[in-house]
Amino acid sequence: MSSRRLRSAAHRDQEFATPHTQRSGRISQNNESQSAQSSSRQQAMDTNTRSRSRKGKRKQPPDDSRSPGSSKRATTGSGISEPRLNDLTCSNAQPKYFRISGVPSSWSENDLFDALHSIDPCLTRQDCRPSLYPACFSSSQIALLNFDPCTEHLHGRTHLQVSELASETATLLNIDSQFYSLTPLNVPVGEAVADVIAVTGLAGHAFGSWRNRETNKMWLKDLLPHDVQNIRIMSYGYNSSLLGDGKADNRLLDHQRLFIQDIENARSSVKKNRPIIFIGHSLGGILILQVSVFCLRNPISKAQAHVAPESLIECKRNREHTHILDAMHSIIFFGTPHQGMRTYDLEEMVDAESGSYETSRHNLLRQLREGSEFLENQKEDLSYIWEEYKPKIISFYESVQTPTVKRSDLGSCGRDGKESEMVSRFSAQLFVPTERRVPVEENHSNMVKFASAEDRTYRTVLRYVKGWVDSITESYATAIKIENLQKSQEYIDCRKSLKPSDYKSYRDDLLLRRHENTCTWILDYQSYRTWNEKDGRAILWISGGPGFGKSVLSSFLTQEITRGKSNQLYMTYFFCDDKDERLRTAYAILVNLLTQLLEQVPDVIMHFLAEADYTTNKEKTAWNYGMLWRVFQRIMNDTHRGKVYIMIDALDECEEESCTKLLKQLQHLLRDATTATRPIKIIVTSRPHIAVTSHLTEVIKIPLTGETLKSDISAYVEAEVYKQSQFTGSLREEVQNALIDGANGMFLWVALILDGLKNSADTRPLAIRKALKILPPDLPSVYINILRKIQTKNQTTARSILQWIVWAIRPLTMQELTIAIAILPEHTSMSSMQDNMHTDLRKVLRLIFGPMLRIEEDKTVHLVHQSAKDFLTGTNIATEEALSLPNWFTSSAKSNLQLAVSCLTFLSFDECEHGPVPGQYVWDQDVRKKVEILQNKLPLLNYAATHWPEHAWRAGLRDDWDMCQIFLKLAESLQKINLTYQIITFSRYQRFQTTDPLQITTSLGLIAFAKLLLDGGADINAQGGTHGNPLLAAIDESHEAMVRLLSAHPDIQITEPIVTAAAENRYSGTAVMEVLLSARPDIQITEPIVTAAAHNWKCGKAVMEVLLSARPDLQIAEMAVVAVAQNFDKKVTKLLLSTRPDIQITEPIVTAAANNWKSGKEVTELLLSARPDIQITEPIVTAAAQNGKCGKAVMEVLLSAHPDLLIAEMAVVAVARNFDEEVIKLLLSTRPDIQIIEPIVKAAAQNEDSGKEVMEVLLSARPDIQITEPIVTAAAENKCNGKAVMEVLLSARPDLQIAEIAVVAVARNFDQEVIKLLLSTRPDIQIIEPIVKAAAQNEDSGEEVMEVLLSARPDIEITEPIVTAAAENKCNGKAVMEVLLSARPDIQITEPIVTAAAHNWKSGKAGMELLLSARPDIEITEPIVTAAAQNEYCGKAVMEVLLSARPDIEITEPNVTAAAENKCNGKAVMEVLLSAHPDIQITEPIVTAAAHNEDSGKEVMEVLLSACPDIQITEPIVTAATHNWKSGKAVMEVLLSARPDIQITEPIVTAAARNEGSGKAVMEVLLSARPNIQITEPILTAAAQNVRSGKVVMEVLLSARPDTMITEMAQEAVAEYFDEEVTKLLLSARPDIQTKWQR
Repeated sequence: MSSRRLRSAAHRDQEFATPHTQRSGRISQNNESQSAQSSSRQQAMDTNTRSRSRKGKRKQPPDDSRSPGSSKRATTGSGISEPRLNDLTCSNAQPKYFRISGVPSSWSENDLFDALHSIDPCLTRQDCRPSLYPACFSSSQIALLNFDPCTEHLHGRTHLQVSELASETATLLNIDSQFYSLTPLNVPVGEAVADVIAVTGLAGHAFGSWRNRETNKMWLKDLLPHDVQNIRIMSYGYNSSLLGDGKADNRLLDHQRLFIQDIENARSSVKKNRPIIFIGHSLGGILILQVSVFCLRNPISKAQAHVAPESLIECKRNREHTHILDAMHSIIFFGTPHQGMRTYDLEEMVDAESGSYETSRHNLLRQLREGSEFLENQKEDLSYIWEEYKPKIISFYESVQTPTVKRSDLGSCGRDGKESEMVSRFSAQLFVPTERRVPVEENHSNMVKFASAEDRTYRTVLRYVKGWVDSITESYATAIKIENLQKSQEYIDCRKSLKPSDYKSYRDDLLLRRHENTCTWILDYQSYRTWNEKDGRAILWISGGPGFGKSVLSSFLTQEITRGKSNQLYMTYFFCDDKDERLRTAYAILVNLLTQLLEQVPDVIMHFLAEADYTTNKEKTAWNYGMLWRVFQRIMNDTHRGKVYIMIDALDECEEESCTKLLKQLQHLLRDATTATRPIKIIVTSRPHIAVTSHLTEVIKIPLTGETLKSDISAYVEAEVYKQSQFTGSLREEVQNALIDGANGMFLWVALILDGLKNSADTRPLAIRKALKILPPDLPSVYINILRKIQTKNQTTARSILQWIVWAIRPLTMQELTIAIAILPEHTSMSSMQDNMHTDLRKVLRLIFGPMLRIEEDKTVHLVHQSAKDFLTGTNIATEEALSLPNWFTSSAKSNLQLAVSCLTFLSFDECEHGPVPGQYVWDQDVRKKVEILQNKLPLLNYAATHWPEHAWRAGLRDDWDMCQIFLKLAESLQKINLTYQIITFSRYQRFQTTDPLQITTSLGLIAFAKLLLDGGADINAQGGTHGNPLLAAIDESHEAMVRLLSAHPDIQITEPIVTAAAENRYSGTAVMEVLLSARPDIQITEPIVTAAAHNWKCGKAVMEVLLSARPDLQIAEMAVVAVAQNFDKKVTKLLLSTRPDIQITEPIVTAAANNWKSGKEVTELLLSARPDIQITEPIVTAAAQNGKCGKAVMEVLLSAHPDLLIAEMAVVAVARNFDEEVIKLLLSTRPDIQIIEPIVKAAAQNEDSGKEVMEVLLSARPDIQITEPIVTAAAENKCNGKAVMEVLLSARPDLQIAEIAVVAVARNFDQEVIKLLLSTRPDIQIIEPIVKAAAQNEDSGEEVMEVLLSARPDIEITEPIVTAAAENKCNGKAVMEVLLSARPDIQITEPIVTAAAHNWKSGKAGMELLLSARPDIEITEPIVTAAAQNEYCGKAVMEVLLSARPDIEITEPNVTAAAENKCNGKAVMEVLLSAHPDIQITEPIVTAAAHNEDSGKEVMEVLLSACPDIQITEPIVTAATHNWKSGKAVMEVLLSARPDIQITEPIVTAAARNEGSGKAVMEVLLSARPNIQITEPILTAAAQNVRSGKVVMEVLLSARPDTMITEMAQEAVAEYFDEEVTKLLLSARPDIQTKWQR
């Protein structure tokens, strides 16, 4: 473009002559019009000034009018000549910046200058200096340019049109100086890993607000892009002006929505998860937070429990924006008024500007006032974001006062007023755990205008941003790898094939049951600490009787172990449950443990792929226990992973055979030497009778006894009895004592007894005292009492209910159970049984069984405990009382027979006549949807169809006449039985075809039913269906007895596919093959059959032996021999060669043998012995070199047999990396001509087991090897063997070139010997900051390495980052700092260094003592004390050191707030602070932080209230307590106990209703303390939107306040979020809304 002639064409249409404040339009044409506009504006201003008055109430202007005093700007006519761009200048003014958008992507900066020059030929390059950046929203470019000296000419222009004479094409450029929306400020180097979005403040400018007035540096454009190059930087501008003609609507909601849309547009072409670093100045920070809140409002997420329900409709629109919140990595706040700002002078200015009219500017300033309701609501809305998303936060606050706005006598406004603190230090801080707070020695406006790269605040910003970007870059690389892995078909198929239970919900439900202040005793229990602190591997056995709370304790430990730990710790858990067939096997345990490992560490998929069986037939659940254990063992043997915790709860509820097998294998795992380097910690809980110690050795034991649990029992009893209002005075104490004395550690016993007392028909104190004297001594006695109280008329229903609950394969839902207990043999349809169905089963269950049954949140019905099932199945019947109730105990066979008959009766109903849903595959969305619709119409269909076969098996498959007749009735209808089979196949194989009844019965192994059908004339050879034919079905499903039955039938046809299926069968292939060969001795064994057996890795060896023994003349194809050589041992191969001596041994066969991990050496020797003339090729040698298990032995066999082998480079690399020196020696001795090149030596340097020895062999054999930088770096990064390798390299090559990165790795990973050797051989190595910093970070030998470095290079500069790294060193930090301080007594100990020491959770105390001893004059600043107060593990000790050394330290509000927030050490730190400074002012934010503290909030609050009894408990404090997810109830009880007169307001109760964790408990406390609380619509709506615990909260509210007004919005919320149970409760409480509800 620069070489072409350009001409200008200004658009003079009046249509586009608009004010400069607008974002689009045409250019103004001449100076006359500009002058007219200026005159018009001045006249309007004068008129406005005279007419302003602050008296009276403001009026709202009509929609079609303008404010008094404003006037329309003059527009220009056409035909006026174009002025030059630099006609109007102001010599003393600063450069004026403009933005030109729409610049074609092909243009350069010269092209743009030429375009502007064509409009104004007088322009010079000195006047105009454009910069081009890729546009945020399109493929065009954005130009930023300034005119020096500045020009006012462009103020009137919004478009420039330039065109090319040669082509007559025109380009329209948009020009503005307002910089609204997003403006790009850099060109990222490479792909940007993060977006930086800077948002200007109130009445700010997206460019000018960040530009220093003296140096004209705009740091976001001129400094940051040079220091951090792989980010995209954008500034955001919006019209928040407080003066002017007021056309712009200054509503924060509009700014918020526009900002979101601009972010969406700017990120439309990048990955949604690209992190965003927000930078907000003043109001810009509020706008960022408002965007976060807006994006959070999603009605289907957990967040709804924390967001004010202002508009449900608005909430539903925001789902699409949640990815912005997900991408929010960090926020830098500059003077953001979180708690409000000084606005009085600004409001006076706006009043004077607008006269008596109310404008949106007034509302905006009101929202920003100190203590405004808007900001208070925002804090509450944001609480979930800080807890869940944990963005990194830096809050900069001004420490210099700002001149206030003052209006002059002439009416103009300027900052000429009295100086004041615009945004206070308190207001500029959020007081959240992830926040770092930094003061800025500038006023509110100048705090973001950095003069140069040396600016102190800029350096701080850069340090944080650079650290974040480095972390993002590293995480990005890892995430890409994981993301690609999780998208892979192998990962998806593997994850689907495991089919775990809902282990997370199970664990979370147990956590919610845990009573506050219980379970924590175990953390200090000596046996637990011994187990947890023991190096390497250890197993802990927690044993206790039924009802002792073992499962709740287990759930507590799964959470506690991972609290605050690193990513290199993996917690897996499983809760066995005998009441659910899916949760009581070792198979289920492994499936769930492996699923969790796969989700936490996706790249362990390689261990699953090593089994790879599921990929051969994805339609089946092909995993078996053996496969799963091998995968589990491989993962445990993976020494590159971190510590693994395994929790297996209620092992006594696991099947006995499974339990024994698992314990033996765990013992083998713990004793396996290959896992010695990987810490594995196992917890097992069970009842004492399980013989854990007979299978496991060196078990650490914790027996739960009444004495052990006494404190927990006491706390539990006292809290539960306190809830019961009928127990008062001395009676309450008597009940408590009786329960505590009788519990003997059984929480369940307490709950059952208390329930009985609470619901007793006789509530007289006399009756209760009498009952206390005859309490049942144990759980079976409690159950006997419950059963005896069941009335005779209810006993039939009760027995039916218990039969289903006790013997069902899985727990039934309320709907399923309602139908199941109503089924009678004579029923033929759903309508025929309606009269026998209960309309309110929940009421029936409660009435008959009381607390013996419980209904879970998923609506399934369970026995209250495993002990109840043991009692009802006769497992623990020991008393004559129990034996006197024979009707309640039924045998397994009889009960399962009854359940099978009921299921078959249901499946024969008329509603099933329509048959299966059209479609073969369950993953077909249309098919899945239709199946779900059908199952919703027939709630018992899924259970009855899936589990009737198992009930039939458990009934002993007896020829029961009733069951056989009902089955035949079902089989008569092909439609009904195939609907049944479709449900079964979709649950097992995910593929279905219409199948005949005989094949269905053979696939299910139901011999009795198969005989019935065969006797009735069924075709035994019928083809088609899911499996192909009846015999194939039996073989596929490994039903050996069924195979025997069918193969003995005279009409059976045994074909090649049938025998092939037997050969492929991994589970019973041998037995099935023997049955087939025995039944049909003349079966022809073909090549596909032999190949199938050879590929059967599990029992193929035995199958092959059967085949070869039965058919010595078999034809064996090469493919089959390859499979045998790779998968089987010497015995099968030898049998194969002996029976078929004519087999030709080819390259693929020997390659397969070399790749055989188990028997490679023996099979290879056998092949070479049988065929001495075999040619050993490169693929064979490479396969042996890559065989990680027995490759060394195979390689030795090959080299010994064939010394003249040709060895490829890749094979030598594999040998050098994987084998020891013996193989290398053998290789070099037999092949002295091998060329040792860089990849080979590098592989030796990476060898973690024998790197030193292999390197010595290579250097000895080839003294002239060139040692390159990659080789040295590989050795330096080899953590296992690198030290020895490095010593060998340095000794052999004293002149090595050592790169900086290698020296850094050595300094961080190795001890002083390597460093000494390195420096002695290479005295010219330059010791730079990264190397010394790495030494300071060395957690094993940092002290010694640092001494060597300082001794060798006395002039090393010790910088702040080095000392900070030492202060952060958790293991060796103190020693390193002693070395540094000893060598450099003049080291400057800065605030970041002391802060790092205060943060150090392991050795913070020792580090701080050292620093204070060495530098008694260190200034202890607020950030240092805050860091100590935040230290969750040794905060108390660090704080004591600080206060002892500096008794006069000023303890500020942020310090105390940090202590109040400290989850682990908060109480102790707070006690230290209050003891040292009893006069500390306890402010609202401090008490609010304590109320928010989820772990130690109660204890901290007690300390605060004890120390300061006159603390004012405000609404925000109580709201924080009711909002506390974990310990809200306990904190609330402390507050109410200390301040009985606390006012409970609507926001407080609303927060409790939103509380997902402890909402029910908090609400009960509130309603108990304030029975007259008014339940309003916002409260009900909040409960209705509480996804996790809203249902129970709603039940509490409706039960306590049946007369509550239920608004339409609340009704809609209940209907949308809850099930019919809450709906029924709502309708029963308020029958007057039924008609409206139904409508």
